[in-house]
Amino acid sequence: MKIGAIFCACAGQITEKIDFEKLNQLIINKVEWFEKFELACSEETQKEIKNLLTLKKPDGLIILACSPKNKESLFQSIVAESGINPYMINFVNIREQVAWATKDKQGALKKTYALFNGVLERLKKQRPLFEKEFPVSKDIMVVGGGIAGLKAALALSKAGRKVYLIEKEDSLGGKIVKYEKLFPDLSCGPCMVHPMIEEVLNSNIELRLNSELKELKGFFGSFFAKVISKPVYVNPEKCIGCSQCEEVCPVNAIRVESMKLPAVARINPEMCLALKGEDCNLCIKECPVDAINFHESEKEENIKINAILWATGFELMDCKAIPELGYGKFKDIYNALEFEEILNSEGPTKGEIITSSGQSPQRIAIIHCVGSLDENYYPYCSKICCQYAFKFNRIIRHTLQDAEIIHFVKEIVLPGKKAYKLYQQAIKDPLTKIFRYENLKNLKINRKNLLIVSLKKKKFPCDIVVLCPAVVLDKNLEEPSGVFLTGSVKEPMTTEEAITDAMAQVGKLISSLKDNKIIKQPFIAKIDYNKCSSCGICLSLCPYGAIELEKNRPKIVEVLCEGCGICVPACASKAIELDGYTSEEFLAEIDGILKALEEVNDGSDFA
Repeated sequence: MKIGAIFCACAGQITEKIDFEKLNQLIINKVEWFEKFELACSEETQKEIKNLLTLKKPDGLIILACSPKNKESLFQSIVAESGINPYMINFVNIREQVAWATKDKQGALKKTYALFNGVLERLKKQRPLFEKEFPVSKDIMVVGGGIAGLKAALALSKAGRKVYLIEKEDSLGGKIVKYEKLFPDLSCGPCMVHPMIEEVLNSNIELRLNSELKELKGFFGSFFAKVISKPVYVNPEKCIGCSQCEEVCPVNAIRVESMKLPAVARINPEMCLALKGEDCNLCIKECPVDAINFHESEKEENIKINAILWATGFELMDCKAIPELGYGKFKDIYNALEFEEILNSEGPTKGEIITSSGQSPQRIAIIHCVGSLDENYYPYCSKICCQYAFKFNRIIRHTLQDAEIIHFVKEIVLPGKKAYKLYQQAIKDPLTKIFRYENLKNLKINRKNLLIVSLKKKKFPCDIVVLCPAVVLDKNLEEPSGVFLTGSVKEPMTTEEAITDAMAQVGKLISSLKDNKIIKQPFIAKIDYNKCSSCGICLSLCPYGAIELEKNRPKIVEVLCEGCGICVPACASKAIELDGYTSEEFLAEIDGILKALEEVNDGSDFA
C-alpha cells in the first residue's frame, strides 16, 4: 500500500512544540512521502494539496494536524476531488492532543511519533469504503390536520411530493378553528387556517378524514402505513356547504357546522334514517353536487411512503384530576378550550359571556398554571397559558366593561417581543387584579350562591372561573428514523412557532431525501452468522431500531444503521463488526502505538 503523509504547522501553533525535521527523520522511511504545509486548510494550500495528491496518487493518507472534529469533512472532500477514497485517510490530532497539552518538546515529539505509528498500522488494515445509496419513494404522510400539519402538507405538495394527510376527526384545522382571536394581536384563527384548508381540498393532496394510522412497518425511505378510515358519507371535496340537505332532513341528522372546517355537511350516523336501514334519500336528491354517499364503509389501506410528519398537536390535562378546583362538579367552571368556544361568535352562546343561569357575570376568575410547574402533575411550563389568559382578559373587558377580572398566577411567562402587550393592558386595567399563589393546595373552589375561590384565608366570590390547564404531551411518542415530529406534539408552541417548526421539519425531510435517495456514510454494522447465536441482545440495545428478526436471526437494516457501534461490544459472540471500525483495525492501532513507545523509550534519537 502506497501511503503518504501531510504535516500542518497550523501557523506555528504546532511547530512551536513539535520539530518537523526531527519528526521527518523518524517517519520518512515508513511512508512514501511526507510534506509540510504552514496552514493546510487555507484556500491556497488546499489547491497545493490537491495538486500533490493528484500527482502522487497514494492509496492512503495520514494527516497530522488539528482535531478531525474540526476539519475532517474538508480534507475528505479534498482527497475525494483528487481521486482518493475519502475513507482511506486517517488523522493524527497533534494540535489539541499534543502541542497544546504537552509541556516539553521531547515529550511532544515522542507522543506524535507514537500516535502516528498507531494510525499508520491501522491504515494498513483498512480497506476502501463507499457511501451507500438507497432509492426511496417520493410519497410522504402527514398525520394530523391542525395548523402545523396543514402547513407541512401544503409545503411538501408544492415541492413535488405526493402527500397523504391523515386526520382522525371529520374536520380539519385542529383546535385553532375554535380560537376566534389569537394572541398577541387578536387576529382571527379561522381566518388564518381556512385558506389552507381550501387549498388542501383543491390540491392533489390525498385527504383521509375520520382516519387513523394503525400500524407502521419498514424504515426511513420505505414504510408501509396501515390506515383505517371510517366513512364520512359526505365528500368534503365536493360539498359546497349550501345547507339544502339540512332543510329536507326529517330528523335533523345532517348539518353544516360553522365551527368545523371545511364548512361542509356532516351526518350523524346515530340519527340518520338511511344509515339505520330505513328508506330515506331526501338529502341525496336535494344535493346539487352529488356529494352524499350512504354506501361508504370502513376501509383499510396499506400505503407505501418514505417518511412521516407527525403533527397531532397537544391535549389539555383533565382538570378533574384536581378535585379541589371543582371542575366537572360545579357549573360555570371551564377549562381554557371550553371558554374559547364561549368567546367564539359561532359558539354555544354566539360569543356572549353569560353564566349557566343566563346572567351577565360581575366577577370572573382566571387560574393560571393548573397542573403546570407542579411536580405532582406536570413539572414543566406550558408556555402559552399566560398569553391566552391575558388575551381572555382583553376580550372580556371589550365585552363586559364593568366586570372584575381576577388572575391567580404561580408564575408569569411571556416569551418573545410581542407577548408583553396583552399583559401590560391587563395590569393597567383598574378592574383587573393579580394574586400570586405558591401551590395549588393553597387554592380551593366551592359553591354557595356563587363560586367561592379560596386562597389561604381570603375568599373571592365569582360568577365564572376559567382554568388554564397544563399542555399534555404524549410521553410514549418516539421519533425513530423517518418519523419527523412537528408542532406542539413536541412541546407547547404558539401558532407562529408551530408554523415555523412545520416548515423547518419539511426542509429537514426534503434535504434528507435529496434526489429521491438516501445517501449514508459507509459505517454500517455487519453480522457474521458463523458466530451469531441469535441471542437477541443487539435487537434490544439498538437505539435506531436498525436490527430486526428475519427467520429467527438478527438482520441489520442498513438504511437505518447510524454506525453508533453499541451492538459491537454488546455481542457476546463477537459476531458484529462495524465497517471502518473493525477489531482488527483497533488492535493494529494499539499495537502500533505500543511498539512506537518501546522504540522511542529505548532509542537514543530522542535524547
